[in-house]
Amino acid sequence: MSGWIVLHWIHQFFESNIDSMPSTRLTEKETRAATARQPTPPTGNPDRRLSAALWCAGVATFALMYAPQGLLTQIGHDASVSPAQASLLVSASTLGLALSVLPWARFSDRVGRPTAMRYAAATAGLLAVAVPWLPTFDALVAGRFVQGVALGGLPALAMTLLHEVAAPARTAALAGSYVAATSLGGLSGRLLVVPVADHLGWRPALAILGVGLATLMTILIALLPAGRGRRVPVPSTGSLAIHLRDTRLLALFGIGALLVGGMVAVFNYLPFRLEAAPYHLAPTVVSLIFLAYLAGTAGSRAAGWLVGRLGHRTVLVSACTFMAGGTMLSVAGSLVLILLGVAAITAGLFVGHAVASGMVGAHAKTGRAQATALYNVSYYAGSSLFGWVGGIAWASGQWLYVAVLVLVLTALALVLALLPSTTARRVVAVESC
Repeated sequence: MSGWIVLHWIHQFFESNIDSMPSTRLTEKETRAATARQPTPPTGNPDRRLSAALWCAGVATFALMYAPQGLLTQIGHDASVSPAQASLLVSASTLGLALSVLPWARFSDRVGRPTAMRYAAATAGLLAVAVPWLPTFDALVAGRFVQGVALGGLPALAMTLLHEVAAPARTAALAGSYVAATSLGGLSGRLLVVPVADHLGWRPALAILGVGLATLMTILIALLPAGRGRRVPVPSTGSLAIHLRDTRLLALFGIGALLVGGMVAVFNYLPFRLEAAPYHLAPTVVSLIFLAYLAGTAGSRAAGWLVGRLGHRTVLVSACTFMAGGTMLSVAGSLVLILLGVAAITAGLFVGHAVASGMVGAHAKTGRAQATALYNVSYYAGSSLFGWVGGIAWASGQWLYVAVLVLVLTALALVLALLPSTTARRVVAVESC
């Protein structure tokens, strides 16, 4: 019950602050002028309906994708698999999402964003309830991969739908609401299943969460705009080749993949460290480390402000340095220093991700949706790959080797951030993790 109270407070905080977020494209004067030109919205404001739909999408998608992360020690013990194998339950889902982003984008070009998102939500909702009961570990991994493919249709299309449907003066606030929802979903999925698993087991815990998330998916389907939405011409695959030859975009893709891979490795394997000697913490207590996710939420909201004052390159370099510093703190034996290190790692990832993803949209002059999709592919592929590689590091040298892996990843991201090709004009943007 206390977990739900914490999450309710977090949601109230985001809701009470979201309208004060600065617009990423319009000045305050332009926003007031645009609002003044619009009639007073009637009851059943479509922007509110869209905001509620995207809130359901954000919470459900990221809660479902990352829920097993807090249960990896229990699943590994029950299934008699290594930590690296147990982490496949997270990696399989993010890999499925990465591979499905572009197909979902092309499918939505043909049938419309709302229709594609309905298909994705319905499929993901059914799988959320069914996958936890698959009988073998290999079947669970396969089920999680399919789950990721279904989930790919939601984050891949949510922001595009928002820009196509919402009033321009409300776009920034609605985008901020969606970002807050994804953060809340990532936190709640990790945090809520662990105490339930302590009493009922990890399969019932995931299934109970699945029922709740399937309910959110049902609400999402009902709230999405009626009909098939705007249909747009299917873009040429030629722009994909152009983006893949652009060294600036490739550097940004690499930064996102490397930074998120480091953070996922930390969250995958830190519970194995804290549940063992000399800490011997209970799983429910260990799950509270995921509250460090809130430092990332604050970081992503501050990213635009920082870029406006310091510039993209300075903020990217600072984000990489912050992650490296947090990683070194996590090697210390003190539990307090470990937690401070995890908070720094999380904040660094969110700031770096927000800036890099915003720079992708700013740099792509044509095929912007495809450039953003390619960034998402690399981001979630990095999460999947390096989250699993962290298990090899853990098996070889436990936490010290995991920390070395994360330091190598952040160092590579830092090199990419320092390349001349990663400079760009100052555009404020915020994305989710």
